Amino acid sequence: MIIYDRLSRLFADEAPDHRITACKAYAAQRGWEVIHVASDTNVSGATKLEDRPGMREVLAWLPRADYVLAAKLDRYARSVLEFQRLLKAAESTRTTVVTADGVVSPENASIIINVLAAFAEYERDMITSRIQDSKKHFRARGNHLGGLAPYGYAVDGPVNNKRWAIDETAAANVRECADRLINHGASLTGLARELNERGVLPPADHARQRDGRKVRGGRWHTSTLRDVLYTPAVRGWLIQAVPGSKRGALTNQPVLDAEGQPLSAGPAILDGATWSAVRAVIDGKAKGRGVERSGKALLLHVARCSECNGPMYRQRRQVRGKDYSTYVCREGVGRLGIHRPNVVVAAPVEDMVTADYLKRFGRLNLMRWAEPDGSAVLQLAEVSTQIERLAGNLVNLDPNGAAARIVIPQLNALEHRAAELRAEAEHAEGRWVDAGRTIADEWNRRDDEGRRALLADLGARAVISPPVPGAPKRFTPTRVSVSFDGPAWWREVDPDVAALQAIALEESGALD
Repeated sequence: MIIYDRLSRLFADEAPDHRITACKAYAAQRGWEVIHVASDTNVSGATKLEDRPGMREVLAWLPRADYVLAAKLDRYARSVLEFQRLLKAAESTRTTVVTADGVVSPENASIIINVLAAFAEYERDMITSRIQDSKKHFRARGNHLGGLAPYGYAVDGPVNNKRWAIDETAAANVRECADRLINHGASLTGLARELNERGVLPPADHARQRDGRKVRGGRWHTSTLRDVLYTPAVRGWLIQAVPGSKRGALTNQPVLDAEGQPLSAGPAILDGATWSAVRAVIDGKAKGRGVERSGKALLLHVARCSECNGPMYRQRRQVRGKDYSTYVCREGVGRLGIHRPNVVVAAPVEDMVTADYLKRFGRLNLMRWAEPDGSAVLQLAEVSTQIERLAGNLVNLDPNGAAARIVIPQLNALEHRAAELRAEAEHAEGRWVDAGRTIADEWNRRDDEGRRALLADLGARAVISPPVPGAPKRFTPTRVSVSFDGPAWWREVDPDVAALQAIALEESGALD
């Protein structure tokens, strides 16, 4: 049998241990063997089955279990629809869903379970409604709704009237960066570097230190500083994500009152003119924002510097329509460089790695990793329902009629699909499966970003050496050493099996 537990976001401080212990005791009393324990933490009972990591484990193990056990019915789901999907999935594998509190037992499961699930959904709706009404009330008053306050602020006030108060240490950093960005030609990259050099803690660590918690050693990044300066929160305005978009400094907008004015959650750190100027500077430097990109460099994380073993980055440069891009090691650039310059023209290096890669591995079949997410069991439940419906209709049809001739092939196809899904459902652990095409075919189908992932799967590495002093500036293949560890699908298998596969690759010339 399988034990499942779910911990709702609404009760994130509650530990699941006692519920799992109760389930194990119930199983022991019944004489059932526990073959797997799965749990979901901070997951709502209304979440779809396939969107819960723990429930995906349950679905993957269903074909090997007679029972699924949870402490109470609401641990499975607080949605009648999702609970019925679980019941259908369990039915397709002849598994019974029960609870350790005795409310749903093997003897009464078929009668009581749907009625109790309906009450669980009603309770969830009531909780959701209360929370939404509460948030609407506090938002209208400009109160802090939970979580960390924006950088430059601290949360202050009683439980039912929390507001933002200026955190002078952080606010001073915001004002200084805004002034240098507007009036002194500073860049976000340079400012972020200076903050790190001065030991100024980034937003999350600053809040932890202020609250007496252990800091995690985070650092300022250009995007972090951009978000701090760009957000409407520095005006003291309560913010929310634009409907339909992910919450972030570039998409957040002020919460408006009934008259269309921004709701204030605290005093402003930057005045209107300064904030507008900061946003104008940031927008002016964000040339690529919203522009379609072709993908990152082909050899990112593949090209390495022979001097420091650090990554080499592609610098894009075009002159009169011709590509003169290069791969550069940052540790060998300028007065801060720690070794001699290491720069190489990008195109011939990429061509060299590509040719070597396809020569060695192009004819091998591509393998993909199949994670046991339980989807096969859910699909099997749906296919089984279709088979039952068509089989019931077939009973009422003339065996020699046109309708029967249409239905019978459909039934045969569905039964074939059900057999495939049962076979797939038998795998409770991830595995490598044949993708049905060669690596060369897949290479031709992908863009540079996708091809870079293929190179990573094969453990590709291109070590680039600086040019010899006095040598011609044109590219020479001797500067590049290309190697491959081999496919991930045999690097990750049993060492003895991998050794045999490596021998086979060597005999085929793939690793020469």
